Amino acid sequence: MLDASPIRLDFKENWRSETIPFRLPSENWPKRISRIGWLSASMVHDLRNPLGTVVAGAEMLIQHEFESTQVKRLATNIHRAAGRMRELLADLAAASRGNGSTLVSCKIRDVIDAASKAASPAAERQSVRIVNDVPGSFEMPLDRSRIESVFFNLITNALEAMPHGGNIRMGARNTDHGVLIEVEDTGPGIPLAIRDRLFEPFVTSGKDHGMGLGLALSRQTVREHGGDMWIEHAAGARFVVRLPLPQNEDLPQGASF
Repeated sequence: MLDASPIRLDFKENWRSETIPFRLPSENWPKRISRIGWLSASMVHDLRNPLGTVVAGAEMLIQHEFESTQVKRLATNIHRAAGRMRELLADLAAASRGNGSTLVSCKIRDVIDAASKAASPAAERQSVRIVNDVPGSFEMPLDRSRIESVFFNLITNALEAMPHGGNIRMGARNTDHGVLIEVEDTGPGIPLAIRDRLFEPFVTSGKDHGMGLGLALSRQTVREHGGDMWIEHAAGARFVVRLPLPQNEDLPQGASF
């Protein structure tokens, strides 16, 4: 829980001037409350994975005796997951104060690398290989932590579909409408029964504790960046994320799958 400072209206000190030291935000309240509610749902969803990493790593350290290199590896995973939770809580705190998202210039390959590293403990346990073939030339303004969450969610969804091993491959190409980033796995694919409703809230399949919010929240994030997300036919599951490139950039035609 976040400790919110109470709003205090000091009427005694201000009754003579007929002023109250309380400023309404420029954004209207219904819109702001809706945004906080949506972001809160996103936080609950996104916190589950790093929290699980922290708990699992701590339990392993308590229950087993490891060599120093193994201890360092588990500690690194715990530290990375805790850092991710701190970032998510900072995002929620900023939204509650009415602060807008901060866009910074990012190489999309680096964002995907960070998401892949966050998912690497689970990938290694399941013998899943994550391949990042996104060219390093694609750079654009992003709310980095939120876009990283998008790709982390896509990777963890793929991992859940491949408990006994497989491959996750990511590539990208430049088009007239922006960069298309493809995330494809070698799992069983998306069930026909939910394909048409895949990006709706609370739609899920094959997850014992799934909330059915990950893809809906991810698509909303991408749309807020001026892009979109959809699925394409493939042997496994293939998601395509389109993100707009800055205007007047002389970027090469990137490699695709």
